[in-house]
Amino acid sequence: MKVHFGILRQNPIVTSLRTASDAWHKFWFEPADPLMLGIMRLLTGWMLFYNLLIWSLDLEAFFGDHGLQPLAAIRRIHESRLIFSFWLWIGDAYLWPIHFACLGITGMFCLGIATRVTSVLSFLITISYSQRVPIANFGFDQILGMLCLYLSLGPSGAAVSVDAWLRRWWLRRRGIEAVPQKFASARMSMRLIQLHLCAIYFWAGFAKLKGPSWWTGEAMWRVLANQEYQTMDLTWMAWVPWLPYLIAHITIVWEVFFIVLIWNPRFRPFMLLMGLGMHAGIGAFLGMWTFGLIMAFAYLAFSDPDIWRRRIAFIKNWLSRTSSMQLATPTESVPAMSLQRTMADTSEGPAAKLDANPSDVFGTRALNVPEQDMSFDREASPPHASSDSDSADARESSAASSLICIVATSSADRSSLRRYFREHNIACRAVGDLNSGLDAISRFRFTEVLVNGTRIPAGELIDFVADVADLTALPILVMLTHQQTATIVELKKIAQCQWMELPASLKSIRLQLASLKHNSSSTSDNASDRHPNAGPDPTDETRS
Repeated sequence: MKVHFGILRQNPIVTSLRTASDAWHKFWFEPADPLMLGIMRLLTGWMLFYNLLIWSLDLEAFFGDHGLQPLAAIRRIHESRLIFSFWLWIGDAYLWPIHFACLGITGMFCLGIATRVTSVLSFLITISYSQRVPIANFGFDQILGMLCLYLSLGPSGAAVSVDAWLRRWWLRRRGIEAVPQKFASARMSMRLIQLHLCAIYFWAGFAKLKGPSWWTGEAMWRVLANQEYQTMDLTWMAWVPWLPYLIAHITIVWEVFFIVLIWNPRFRPFMLLMGLGMHAGIGAFLGMWTFGLIMAFAYLAFSDPDIWRRRIAFIKNWLSRTSSMQLATPTESVPAMSLQRTMADTSEGPAAKLDANPSDVFGTRALNVPEQDMSFDREASPPHASSDSDSADARESSAASSLICIVATSSADRSSLRRYFREHNIACRAVGDLNSGLDAISRFRFTEVLVNGTRIPAGELIDFVADVADLTALPILVMLTHQQTATIVELKKIAQCQWMELPASLKSIRLQLASLKHNSSSTSDNASDRHPNAGPDPTDETRS
């Protein structure tokens, strides 16, 4: 029997089926970062709130019992169809209270307040308004309903929301550092939006092929020359007829082949930029800005959340460095070397340059933008000395105290650790990538090394810890998740390395570091442990 099952496992058909099953599961249910869902929820909620706000300008004319579309007539239209719209059972007496309640719910959905509930209610509100006034139901309302449906299925409130902020605040009060979570439902929601967009464009392009005007190219000219939608005079194209014909043919080719080319990483930025240009043109030349914006917001489903997190982290670091340099004055006790190092890192560091490729607007491919924060904490340097003896005392005090090297790829993790160590008068230096960590360890006089390995690939993390062990005899504390068991096994082979499992409180991390320093035999002689080419202690102010 065992031989029989072994033959089945080696069967190429069974292997192919297993591979296809794994690929299918990965495509739909591999846990994904909910960042893009949060951004799409914010933008979609804003558009939904704006839409309801516009209805408020003449609510009774459209939704009143005896308005432009009387309630009795709408009920007769839908009596043979299975639809949902609470407006079919609400009369004029409750018209404005219900409308104000809908405004409040959509505003909460936009901000991410009680998102699990408000997302479902926002979807029901969207279809209720569109079904009540079918004569005013256009592409914008349909795409808005589609996005609200898929955002209600996924964890759209897990990022960029008040809910996420409250969760982080609650964890911090308990001394637990919040780690970005990944959800299988986030992947599923993004896939549904992507496939729905593919279906929309394919059938839109296929339907155009049924009409002869799109084959000849005259359809685009008829749209541009229609004064009902015209916001800009484009009749000059009558003297260059090949231009609208070319635009018509390119539009059809782009829509029909969108379903195929969008899945190719090389063509994806090009296809998204073409769509962005098309919808921007629809908004600028035909006046349908809401439709153009909602379609552009849906494109974020094809974006890589890791790229956008790096971009956001880079912008935050750049803004923090710029503000700190502007606020710094000669009277402040900011070391000259600290300011010089901060300026050098801002102008020459690898995080100072973004990928300048204009085709990657939506972040659909990897960027070479490591997260870095090479600035010194103010506690890492003593106040300005007034004499040589004071400088010597400051150097002696600095050498006797702790100086921790923090290696964390997440800017939020670095900020939390720096802030906590600062509150406990522990000097530290934070870096955002492994190469910068090795460079800092080889140059400065650290006492401990703290590494957040939750977001670092296992092979790179093990190599980094081994390099640090070869370079110095400093104690190393690596923070890992419960799932990184294979990494823990490899790290146990390095004598000076210890690990702790996350989530953990900041206090337990500090106590573990103190225990490492106390048990390390090299604590009293850090200078001999450093690389021969190592520079001076960054807390020694007299070097500048």
